[in-house]
Amino acid sequence: MKTILRILILAFLFPVYITAQTGKENSKYLFEKFQNSYIFYKDGRVFSVPLNFDLVKGIYVFIDNDNKEENEFSDPDQVLAMHVGERIFLMSRGRATEVIQAEPKFHVLYTALKKKAPSKISYGGTSETASVDSYTRLGGKGLISGIQSDNRIVADVSKSYEARIGKRDRSFYNQRSFVRLFPKEKRVAIDTYIEEKEVDFNSTEQVLELYQYATEL
Repeated sequence: MKTILRILILAFLFPVYITAQTGKENSKYLFEKFQNSYIFYKDGRVFSVPLNFDLVKGIYVFIDNDNKEENEFSDPDQVLAMHVGERIFLMSRGRATEVIQAEPKFHVLYTALKKKAPSKISYGGTSETASVDSYTRLGGKGLISGIQSDNRIVADVSKSYEARIGKRDRSFYNQRSFVRLFPKEKRVAIDTYIEEKEVDFNSTEQVLELYQYATEL
């Protein structure tokens, strides 16, 4: 367990800048392809599995290494963290949570904007309205087979942020929601920074730099 914690701490020390897959209509998953990932459990187990996040259902899913079918986790509350390449995700439902910085906390949240799937019409048309194991060895120790169908599709993916400001974790998604989290005497300086730097709230790197500036005022 100590080894796993050291791995996580080292990873947290280095911020990872990412690009959200926003504006990609009808994409069911956060990643274009399932990503080879390491799943760290709270009891010290570590497993390797192709991972993705189902934006429609709001859950992390994986490909079973044995039957190659898509499955969901049976005990998500026991997952400590998921390493997808150099990126770190936390188990959450309804939205994908990525750790950009551990201390002070700075997370990115990906949430799907969904709409009803087009109804089918005739002629095929549609109408808009530690040791690492394989999950094939897990059995009932972390997975459950089967993904139910859903009649919704992803219209877009919104990006919001959760960060430690003062002694509390606060959420924001644009200039207005960010600025109001700070005392009135700091808001003019923060607004000026945003305007002069032309901060794009879809850019994780730019928002992280804004956050660092604002918290140091």
